[in-house]
Amino acid sequence: MSLEASGSIANTITFSIWKGRPYVRQLVTPANPSSAGQIAVRKVLGSIAKAARLVLTQKNDVALVGSPFYTASRDLAPSGQSWISFLQTNAKNVYDKTITQWALIDATEKGYFTTRGEAAGLTNYVPTLGGNPVTGLTAGQQVMALAYFAQDFAGMTVGDILGVSPTDADVIAFVADVNLTT
Repeated sequence: MSLEASGSIANTITFSIWKGRPYVRQLVTPANPSSAGQIAVRKVLGSIAKAARLVLTQKNDVALVGSPFYTASRDLAPSGQSWISFLQTNAKNVYDKTITQWALIDATEKGYFTTRGEAAGLTNYVPTLGGNPVTGLTAGQQVMALAYFAQDFAGMTVGDILGVSPTDADVIAFVADVNLTT
């Protein structure tokens, strides 16, 4: 048998390669890929993945350093875990806090997050599952989600961005910490 086998056999086992290592596993077909639980997970992970596009990583940085957000996330991720999987591990908590806080701030403050998120290249995330749109995070909410992760899991100080009255200057400074090199 080839060590680089790929594909499924008899609808029972699947051969593939992950990070350069061949593996074999049982073929699993989800019983209901559009269940409420599946949709909830996709909504959270999809929203967080969309927000993560804003992060300047070491690989994409001409200075080969990465943003302060990236380096803090990478350095505090548990051993053997990448910064993005660390973010995804905490995605549900971050998502829930974002939805709660977003409802508490006024339209002007929402505008700060939205304007800065869109200016940095984020777009609203509205996935469609089974042909039906599902509410994800707006560009502004994605910035707020990254701020919650930075504060709660990456050990960063994010100013008053998550306070009762965030300012535009606080949001600008945070987006720079996410998207600009150190």
